[in-house]
Amino acid sequence: MDRFRRNRLYMKDFTLKAYKQYLSAIKKSYSQIIRFDEYFKSNPKPESFCLIRHDVDRKPSNALKMAKLENAMGVKATYCFRTKQHTFKPKIISEISSLDHEIAYHYESLSDANGNMEKAIKNFEKNLALLRKTASVSTISMHGRPLSPYNNKDIWEVKENSKSLEKKYNLLGELYLDIDYTDIAYINDTGRNWDSSKSNIRDKVNSKIKADFTNGQNLLAYFKNKPPPKLVFQIHPERWSDNVFDYTMQYGMDKLINFAKILT
Repeated sequence: MDRFRRNRLYMKDFTLKAYKQYLSAIKKSYSQIIRFDEYFKSNPKPESFCLIRHDVDRKPSNALKMAKLENAMGVKATYCFRTKQHTFKPKIISEISSLDHEIAYHYESLSDANGNMEKAIKNFEKNLALLRKTASVSTISMHGRPLSPYNNKDIWEVKENSKSLEKKYNLLGELYLDIDYTDIAYINDTGRNWDSSKSNIRDKVNSKIKADFTNGQNLLAYFKNKPPPKLVFQIHPERWSDNVFDYTMQYGMDKLINFAKILT
C-alpha cells in the first residue's frame, strides 16, 4: 500500500464512521459488552467481556452522538464526566443515562486544589453530589490532567484506604485502582493514536497484554481476528467527529497538547 493511501486510511480514523466499524467488530468478537458498574457487581467475574468507557473531557455533544450510535447498535458503555462548566451539561448527561449507559464521575480534585488534600476531598464530595443530582453515579475515574503536576489518583492516599472511602461515598470502585488489569487488553486513544507509550502520561494500567497499534486499520484487524477474551476500550469523544471543521480543529488541538506534554 503506497504512502498516500495509508495516510488517507489514517485520516479516516477518529470519525463516527470509524467508531461504528470498531463497534461492529467488537460485537462479533464479544458476546458480553458490559458497563463498569455491571462488572463490579458481577460475581464471579465473566471470563470474557468488553468494557467501553468514554472520558468526556470536552465537547459533551460529541459524547451524546456516540451514545446514540451505541444505543442504536445495542451497545452499553460507561461515560465518565468532568464537572467543569464546559462539560457538565445536565440535559446531555441525563439523555445519555436514559440510553442505558452508565454515568461515572471523572474527578480531578487534587489538581483543582493544587495538591491540598483537605481541599481536594471537599472538592470531590461537592462535585460527586452535583453529578448525582443529574444521574446515578456508582463508579469514578481520575482525570489525567497531563499538564498538571498532580496525579488525581493520589486523593485516595489518605488515612482511610480507597475501599473504606468508596463505602463512605456509596461507590462500587475506581476504574484505575479497583480492577486487576493483568490479563485485560487495555486500548485507548489518548494523544490521538493507538500507542500507549507514545503520548500517554497517566491513562495507563498494569496489563501484560500488549495492545498498541500503528494505525486504525491495524486496530480494526485486531478486533476482527480473535482478540484477547478481556478488553477495555477507552475513548475520548472530543476527538471523534464526521464534521470536517470540528475534526480539523481537534486534530490541531491534539497535536498542540502532545507537544506541551513533551515540554512538561
